Amino acid sequence: MLESLKRMKALSLPKEYPENIDLIRLINYRTFLGCILNDVRCAIMSLMAKGYTSALDIATALGFSRTAIYRHLHSLRKNGLVIYRNGRFYIAARFFLVYDVELDSEESIKLKIYADKGGFADEDVGFVLVKGESCRCDVCSIAESCLKAVKNLARKLEIKVRSEIPLEAFTEIAREVTYRDIVSIIKSGYLIVKSPFDEEGHEEKE
Repeated sequence: MLESLKRMKALSLPKEYPENIDLIRLINYRTFLGCILNDVRCAIMSLMAKGYTSALDIATALGFSRTAIYRHLHSLRKNGLVIYRNGRFYIAARFFLVYDVELDSEESIKLKIYADKGGFADEDVGFVLVKGESCRCDVCSIAESCLKAVKNLARKLEIKVRSEIPLEAFTEIAREVTYRDIVSIIKSGYLIVKSPFDEEGHEEKE
């Protein structure tokens, strides 16, 4: 388990970020869709991964009013993708995976992790959002830089990827992290279940 934690702590975050950022967060499938289907929220996450942590700086960079940006930040925070600390907004984890809960015929609860969906912060690209079937790596204008970011992620996590397609390479990483690290951590530790509203801090009112 200690090796798993050590690898996760090697993942990139902007220098200005607090130390208590989560290593891994599992985000509900429907919540994840609510982010990736909104271009503004995707842009906000990318800026935050580059060190933009105030609503004013984000609003200025995107050309939106602070009121509009606060609405998006509130939604991202409510859904566990963003946290608020001391007047600043931060990406909530170093690495995001997407999950859903299923109930089978025997009424057993199963946690399903989507290996082709998730996200992580990269020092060059910003926030890399992997959208599964919505990713079109063959026609994407940033496929090359995305692949570089995914390979950089693989190197930090000590995972060898075979594919040269960003989505497929990320899927390899997500599967390995799930079986090698997440399962190890769960077996040796415990899970914390909480609502996003349990996060500390309150946004300033516009």
